[in-house]
Amino acid sequence: MLGFYITAGIVLFLLLLSLLYIKVIIRVEFFTSPGNTMLIIKASCFSKELQKRYPLRDFNTIPDYLIGAWKKHQEDKKNKEATREKSNPDTSIYYRLVNFGAQYLVIERLDWSSGIGLNNAMYTAIGSGGLWAVKGMLVGFLSSKSRLQDINLQVEPDFNGEKVVSHLNCILKMRIVHIILIAFYFLVLIVRGYFNGFTARKAEPSH
Repeated sequence: MLGFYITAGIVLFLLLLSLLYIKVIIRVEFFTSPGNTMLIIKASCFSKELQKRYPLRDFNTIPDYLIGAWKKHQEDKKNKEATREKSNPDTSIYYRLVNFGAQYLVIERLDWSSGIGLNNAMYTAIGSGGLWAVKGMLVGFLSSKSRLQDINLQVEPDFNGEKVVSHLNCILKMRIVHIILIAFYFLVLIVRGYFNGFTARKAEPSH
Protein backbone atom coordinates (compact mmCIF):
# COMPACT_ATOMS: atom_id res chain seq x y z
CA MET A 1 0.00 0.00 0.00
CA LEU A 2 2.83 2.35 0.81
CA GLY A 3 4.37 1.68 -2.59
CA PHE A 4 1.10 2.63 -4.26
CA TYR A 5 0.99 5.99 -2.47
CA ILE A 6 4.62 6.69 -3.33
CA THR A 7 4.01 5.85 -7.00
CA ALA A 8 0.85 7.96 -7.07
CA GLY A 9 2.71 10.86 -5.45
CA ILE A 10 5.49 10.67 -8.02
CA VAL A 11 2.97 10.57 -10.88
CA LEU A 12 1.09 13.57 -9.49
CA PHE A 13 4.34 15.46 -8.99
CA LEU A 14 5.43 14.80 -12.59
CA LEU A 15 1.98 15.79 -13.82
CA LEU A 16 2.24 19.06 -11.89
CA LEU A 17 5.66 19.73 -13.40
CA SER A 18 4.26 19.10 -16.88
CA LEU A 19 1.64 21.80 -16.32
CA LEU A 20 3.74 24.51 -14.68
CA TYR A 21 5.70 27.05 -16.71
CA ILE A 22 8.68 29.21 -15.91
CA LYS A 23 8.21 32.60 -17.53
CA VAL A 24 10.96 35.12 -18.34
CA ILE A 25 10.32 38.66 -19.58
CA ILE A 26 13.12 40.30 -21.55
CA ARG A 27 13.22 43.97 -22.53
CA VAL A 28 15.90 45.45 -24.77
CA GLU A 29 16.18 49.17 -25.50
CA PHE A 30 18.67 50.59 -27.95
CA PHE A 31 18.95 54.23 -28.93
CA THR A 32 21.64 56.11 -30.69
CA SER A 33 22.16 59.67 -31.86
CA PRO A 34 25.31 61.74 -32.40
CA GLY A 35 27.23 61.62 -29.11
CA ASN A 36 24.73 59.44 -27.26
CA THR A 37 24.43 55.69 -27.73
CA MET A 38 23.07 53.28 -25.14
CA LEU A 39 21.98 49.65 -24.90
CA ILE A 40 19.76 48.64 -21.96
CA ILE A 41 18.86 45.01 -21.24
CA LYS A 42 16.29 44.03 -18.61
CA ALA A 43 15.25 40.51 -17.62
CA SER A 44 12.71 39.55 -14.98
CA CYS A 45 11.66 36.18 -13.57
CA PHE A 46 9.83 35.32 -10.33
CA SER A 47 9.46 39.04 -9.51
CA LYS A 48 13.23 39.51 -9.68
CA GLU A 49 14.64 41.92 -12.25
CA LEU A 50 18.14 42.22 -13.67
CA GLN A 51 19.18 45.33 -15.57
CA LYS A 52 22.35 46.09 -17.48
CA ARG A 53 23.31 49.33 -19.22
CA TYR A 54 25.99 49.42 -21.90
CA PRO A 55 27.19 52.80 -23.21
CA LEU A 56 28.33 52.17 -26.78
CA ARG A 57 30.32 54.03 -29.38
CA ASP A 58 29.27 57.28 -31.01
CA PHE A 59 26.64 57.10 -33.75
CA ASN A 60 29.12 57.99 -36.49
CA THR A 61 31.60 55.25 -35.53
CA ILE A 62 29.10 52.38 -35.40
CA PRO A 63 29.61 51.37 -39.09
CA ASP A 64 33.39 51.20 -38.56
CA TYR A 65 32.84 49.13 -35.42
CA LEU A 66 30.55 46.69 -37.26
CA ILE A 67 33.01 46.34 -40.15
CA GLY A 68 35.85 45.65 -37.72
CA ALA A 69 33.77 43.06 -35.88
CA TRP A 70 32.91 41.35 -39.17
CA LYS A 71 36.56 41.19 -40.23
CA LYS A 72 37.52 39.74 -36.86
CA HIS A 73 34.76 37.15 -37.19
CA GLN A 74 36.05 36.11 -40.62
CA GLU A 75 39.62 35.79 -39.30
CA ASP A 76 38.45 33.71 -36.35
CA LYS A 77 36.47 31.50 -38.72
CA LYS A 78 39.55 30.86 -40.86
CA ASN A 79 41.64 30.06 -37.79
CA LYS A 80 39.00 27.60 -36.57
CA GLU A 81 38.91 25.88 -39.95
CA ALA A 82 42.70 25.63 -40.00
CA THR A 83 42.78 23.97 -36.57
CA ARG A 84 39.61 21.89 -36.88
CA GLU A 85 41.47 18.60 -36.75
CA LYS A 86 43.15 19.60 -33.50
CA SER A 87 40.04 20.97 -31.86
CA ASN A 88 38.10 19.29 -29.09
CA PRO A 89 35.47 16.94 -30.55
CA ASP A 90 33.01 18.07 -27.87
CA THR A 91 32.65 21.65 -29.17
CA SER A 92 29.28 20.80 -30.74
CA ILE A 93 27.71 19.84 -27.39
CA TYR A 94 26.38 23.32 -26.63
CA TYR A 95 25.06 23.76 -30.18
CA ARG A 96 23.15 20.48 -29.93
CA LEU A 97 21.90 21.42 -26.47
CA VAL A 98 20.55 24.77 -27.70
CA ASN A 99 18.79 23.12 -30.64
CA PHE A 100 17.31 20.49 -28.34
CA GLY A 101 16.10 23.05 -25.80
CA ALA A 102 14.75 25.51 -28.37
CA GLN A 103 12.09 23.06 -29.53
CA TYR A 104 10.48 23.28 -26.08
CA LEU A 105 10.73 27.08 -25.85
CA VAL A 106 7.53 29.07 -26.27
CA ILE A 107 7.77 32.74 -27.28
CA GLU A 108 4.47 33.93 -25.90
CA ARG A 109 4.82 37.50 -27.17
CA LEU A 110 7.34 39.43 -29.23
CA ASP A 111 6.94 43.20 -29.63
CA TRP A 112 9.72 44.90 -31.58
CA SER A 113 9.32 48.51 -32.64
CA SER A 114 12.12 50.54 -34.22
CA GLY A 115 12.67 54.01 -35.58
CA ILE A 116 15.48 55.07 -37.89
CA GLY A 117 16.63 58.38 -39.31
CA LEU A 118 19.90 58.85 -41.19
CA ASN A 119 19.56 62.56 -42.04
CA ASN A 120 18.98 61.61 -45.66
CA ALA A 121 15.70 60.44 -47.19
CA MET A 122 17.29 57.82 -49.45
CA TYR A 123 19.54 56.37 -46.75
CA THR A 124 16.65 56.37 -44.29
CA ALA A 125 14.46 54.42 -46.72
CA ILE A 126 17.27 51.92 -47.34
CA GLY A 127 17.87 51.61 -43.60
CA SER A 128 14.16 51.00 -42.96
CA GLY A 129 14.14 48.25 -45.56
CA GLY A 130 17.24 46.74 -44.00
CA LEU A 131 15.59 46.73 -40.57
CA TRP A 132 12.53 44.97 -41.97
CA ALA A 133 14.80 42.38 -43.59
CA VAL A 134 16.68 41.77 -40.33
CA LYS A 135 13.45 41.40 -38.37
CA GLY A 136 12.00 39.06 -40.97
CA MET A 137 15.09 36.84 -40.90
CA LEU A 138 15.11 36.77 -37.10
CA VAL A 139 11.42 35.85 -36.89
CA GLY A 140 11.92 33.15 -39.51
CA PHE A 141 14.85 31.73 -37.58
CA LEU A 142 12.96 31.76 -34.27
CA SER A 143 9.87 30.16 -35.79
CA SER A 144 12.02 27.35 -37.21
CA LYS A 145 13.59 26.63 -33.81
CA SER A 146 10.80 27.36 -31.32
CA ARG A 147 7.09 28.19 -31.03
CA LEU A 148 6.00 31.76 -31.77
CA GLN A 149 2.54 32.80 -30.60
CA ASP A 150 2.07 36.58 -30.82
CA ILE A 151 4.29 38.87 -32.93
CA ASN A 152 4.15 42.62 -33.42
CA LEU A 153 6.85 44.25 -35.59
CA GLN A 154 7.08 47.94 -36.48
CA VAL A 155 9.61 50.13 -38.28
CA GLU A 156 9.04 53.90 -38.39
CA PRO A 157 11.33 55.98 -40.65
CA ASP A 158 12.31 59.48 -39.53
CA PHE A 159 13.27 61.43 -42.64
CA ASN A 160 14.20 64.59 -40.72
CA GLY A 161 16.28 63.20 -37.86
CA GLU A 162 19.49 61.29 -37.23
CA LYS A 163 18.83 58.48 -34.80
CA VAL A 164 18.28 54.76 -34.44
CA VAL A 165 15.85 53.64 -31.73
CA SER A 166 14.67 50.11 -31.03
CA HIS A 167 12.48 48.65 -28.28
CA LEU A 168 12.06 44.90 -27.89
CA ASN A 169 9.75 43.21 -25.39
CA CYS A 170 9.77 39.43 -25.31
CA ILE A 171 7.98 36.94 -23.06
CA LEU A 172 9.54 33.47 -22.99
CA LYS A 173 8.18 30.45 -21.19
CA MET A 174 9.04 26.78 -20.81
CA ARG A 175 7.55 23.92 -18.85
CA ILE A 176 9.52 22.86 -15.77
CA VAL A 177 9.49 19.25 -16.92
CA HIS A 178 11.16 20.29 -20.16
CA ILE A 179 13.87 22.16 -18.24
CA ILE A 180 14.57 18.98 -16.29
CA LEU A 181 14.67 17.03 -19.56
CA ILE A 182 17.15 19.51 -21.06
CA ALA A 183 19.38 19.25 -17.99
CA PHE A 184 19.32 15.45 -18.26
CA TYR A 185 20.12 15.64 -21.98
CA PHE A 186 23.06 17.92 -21.19
CA LEU A 187 24.44 15.37 -18.73
CA VAL A 188 24.05 12.64 -21.36
CA LEU A 189 26.01 14.73 -23.88
CA ILE A 190 28.77 15.42 -21.36
CA VAL A 191 29.13 11.75 -20.40
CA ARG A 192 29.00 10.61 -24.02
CA GLY A 193 31.58 13.21 -25.03
CA TYR A 194 33.86 12.14 -22.19
CA PHE A 195 33.73 8.47 -23.17
CA ASN A 196 34.13 9.25 -26.88
CA GLY A 197 37.18 11.38 -26.12
CA PHE A 198 38.59 8.70 -23.83
CA THR A 199 38.13 6.05 -26.54
CA ALA A 200 39.72 8.26 -29.18
CA ARG A 201 42.75 8.97 -26.99
CA LYS A 202 43.10 5.30 -26.17
CA ALA A 203 43.00 4.33 -29.85
CA GLU A 204 45.72 6.81 -30.87
CA PRO A 205 48.97 5.02 -31.77
CA SER A 206 51.95 5.81 -29.59
CA HIS A 207 54.96 7.51 -31.19
